[in-house]
Amino acid sequence: MPPTIFEDSIARPDLFHWFGVSQPEFDAWLAVLPVRVHPGLVSFWRRTGGGDCFESETLLGPLTTGPGDNVIEVSEFYWDKGLPRDLLLFHTGMCLSASSVDSRRHRNRLAILKPETFEVAEWFDTFNAWYQNTLRSEYAGRYGLAV
Repeated sequence: MPPTIFEDSIARPDLFHWFGVSQPEFDAWLAVLPVRVHPGLVSFWRRTGGGDCFESETLLGPLTTGPGDNVIEVSEFYWDKGLPRDLLLFHTGMCLSASSVDSRRHRNRLAILKPETFEVAEWFDTFNAWYQNTLRSEYAGRYGLAV
């Protein structure tokens, strides 16, 4: 099985900067979030709080206040530009990635979006499948991550 984002961040901590998150604050935030979020993304946030990785990738965080880092603020910016409101952005960088928040339509999957139209370019059922096919496939060779 290919390494996860967590294993890669242990092997190369210089490439990953996690924002961190207080569990009580995160649980309170999640309880009042008006949308459903992919469970793999919830687990990722619970462990990291989101963060920056490689040279240009931001995994948006639920409680961070840095400009361009907060999942709700960035999603609102893109919703105003036409992103469907049943998609919650969680990643910006080489592409835009979102969590499908309408479980009836998309079964709570993760997606890569076409930047011009916000149409789904590819779906992923797990957070690790998303990571393997986006960030890891782009950066693993460049940074000598184990295969």
